[in-house]
Amino acid sequence: MDKPRVLVIDDGTSYAEIIATRMPELALVPLPPPHEGGRIADGPAALEFLKKKRSAVDVVLLDMHFDVPDERLLDLEEATSPRRKRRFQGLAILREIHKAHCDLPVVLLTAAPDLSLADVKVDLGPQSLTYLLGSDDIDALRIRLHAAYHESKEVQIQDSGDVMWGSSPQMRAVRRRLSVLARGRMPIILEGETGTGKSYLAERYIHDLSGRSGPFLVCDLSAVPTELIPAHLFGAVRGAYTGSVADRKGLFELANHGTLFIDEVQNIPLDVQRQLLLVLQDSRVRPLGAAKQLEVDVKVIAASNEPLDAAVAKGMFRPDLYMRLSPATRVRLLPLRERREDLEYLARSFIERACDEPEVEELRCQVAQAVGLPAMAKAKVRIGREKAPSGQRGVLELVIVEPSWQQLEQHGWPGNIRELEMVMRNIAVFTLVAAMDAIRQGVPLESPRLQVDPALIGELLSGSTRLMSEGEEPRESAFDSRDPRRLEIELEAAPSLNAVANVVERQYFLHLYRNYRGDFAQMAVVLLGDASKHRAVRLRFNQLGLKVREL
Repeated sequence: MDKPRVLVIDDGTSYAEIIATRMPELALVPLPPPHEGGRIADGPAALEFLKKKRSAVDVVLLDMHFDVPDERLLDLEEATSPRRKRRFQGLAILREIHKAHCDLPVVLLTAAPDLSLADVKVDLGPQSLTYLLGSDDIDALRIRLHAAYHESKEVQIQDSGDVMWGSSPQMRAVRRRLSVLARGRMPIILEGETGTGKSYLAERYIHDLSGRSGPFLVCDLSAVPTELIPAHLFGAVRGAYTGSVADRKGLFELANHGTLFIDEVQNIPLDVQRQLLLVLQDSRVRPLGAAKQLEVDVKVIAASNEPLDAAVAKGMFRPDLYMRLSPATRVRLLPLRERREDLEYLARSFIERACDEPEVEELRCQVAQAVGLPAMAKAKVRIGREKAPSGQRGVLELVIVEPSWQQLEQHGWPGNIRELEMVMRNIAVFTLVAAMDAIRQGVPLESPRLQVDPALIGELLSGSTRLMSEGEEPRESAFDSRDPRRLEIELEAAPSLNAVANVVERQYFLHLYRNYRGDFAQMAVVLLGDASKHRAVRLRFNQLGLKVREL
């Protein structure tokens, strides 16, 4: 088995010497001249080396203090003087490594026991500071280096069960971070745009990896009236509120020893946020009207489609609840446009998985037999003129021509992974249906290669990004770019004036939702003049038959 390769970034030679003489199971990264002593002595040189030789490094050991000339110091916004820059130079280097190589594990180290980071606002990410106080602490360094190395190696593969991670450095870093957070008891904050896979990751990865014996439950408060949210979360005894005719268990009690996923946590009313804070602090829940508290052991995953610190700044989210959820466990899921290198892998995977779905498999088998393949031949994707991989004979190929693929690459994917999955599934289904229709009409097919209709891709991409209500034909928005509050309404005859009013109201709500990117607080400002009334706007949104998940 190959030894983990450690790059030491340090202005002194002591750490490199410790690894070379006392840790034979590790290997120092060989460095070209003029580097000496088995280490790189400053940040600029280290970043230049990683730019050229990232593949030669498995883990970085990074010192905190650097006593180097001023011109070799990286800037650190929180440290203006050269003295402070030297003291916290490791953080400046760490920040730049994260920007360029976010998948590279870094062990940050110091021998100064009184070093304080309280006044330096740098997010260490999954790293924590390791203190090396003397020779007796060598094992602390050894454990950290091995843990960082093995965690990074666990996330090299693209798939994990049902979860398709891709191979982009950003998603590899997310996976490594979640693999650590899932095993702990602390809450986890998942932030990301709609469609980035927050609920899917919570159930299929975090909950499964946590090893908890209890259930995974989802708390979606969008369809729950405001006055019933406390009972929904915490439970209630009979008679606790109007209409309460029996005891009701809340989600915290039902999720005991399991995981509770709270979707769009930023929309919880402020008074309920206080109750949630107490539950998280005490691990106890008091149902409405009950005299006794119940002990609960629940791992909470809080999801938000906007940064929670922004909601705190707007006054929509309690700062103490935010701190209790722990910003240190915050994980941001990237929109698809920020992980373009994963697009091809994900597109192939979604198409091939769709062809294996029970309702599509029979159609795939029929087409395969008609072109002379075994009935259970698998479907694969070929892009442009690429050559078929060796060993791929005997498969049904769905070919996406190069112009069509470029169209997919250039698409903005506002619906993120959810939109991509829907488009790819439709590509698979419609391509197989078109082939089967041709076969039934007596058209002989001589090749197992089925070209995806370029017009189909254009139509799917156009339709997937239009906001429309269920059952309506797609229509262009009459968006007035000068004022998002203005809309040209399309009136339709209806049996009653109330029905006409509903048609108008639906169009306007859809228009605001699109132009304010799903921000109900901004919609509330337009409609009611008060951002704190976003809950009422969202309830009316649901009453009109509009569904956020479908949009």
